[in-house]
Amino acid sequence: MRPDFGWGVAAVVALALGVTCAEPYARLAAPYYACVDRFIARGHPWEVTGVDVRPGKSNLTAELQLRANVFRYQGAPNRAARVVGRVQVGEVIETPLVFWTLLLLWPEESIRQRVIRVVVGIPVFLGLEAITTAAQLMLPMVQASAILAGDSQQVTPWDLWSRFLEAGGQFVLALGFAILVAATTRRSRPRPDAATAVQAPPPR
Repeated sequence: MRPDFGWGVAAVVALALGVTCAEPYARLAAPYYACVDRFIARGHPWEVTGVDVRPGKSNLTAELQLRANVFRYQGAPNRAARVVGRVQVGEVIETPLVFWTLLLLWPEESIRQRVIRVVVGIPVFLGLEAITTAAQLMLPMVQASAILAGDSQQVTPWDLWSRFLEAGGQFVLALGFAILVAATTRRSRPRPDAATAVQAPPPR
């Protein structure tokens, strides 16, 4: 099978998986996103009450939704706002599709190297999910806090990061991190001249 044909088949299979498995994957990953977002919310006047998959506004597509309470200040007795963060399930599955498709199809001679690549890739992937989908879900909390503080027109780093992800940054990050893992776990091969060189006897 030609390499270009093999990559084409892999792309078709990945697309089919993305269409059929987007919602199940979002449901499976929802507890992880909730855990990450609750950890990030510590030290802020935010309270994450749940992350799950629900019908979208048009009821045509499903969404991963984060529901949270926002307070005027940390420790306030009553919430000042209730927000919902939304990410389409198709966007949720983009990161794992790109990351794992590239990583698992990366050419390698040794099965051991493939196993090493997967082991190294797991924590990298979890971190990637935290800075992409989990971060996008939290944007409404940041915006609500800015409004409550009277800074509704201020563009925060969180806004800029979300815009970057929506403009294709999520795909770029998944691609870049997969290449990074593949490159760092690649077995170094000895130089042919070094392996076959014959050491000359010392002069008398």
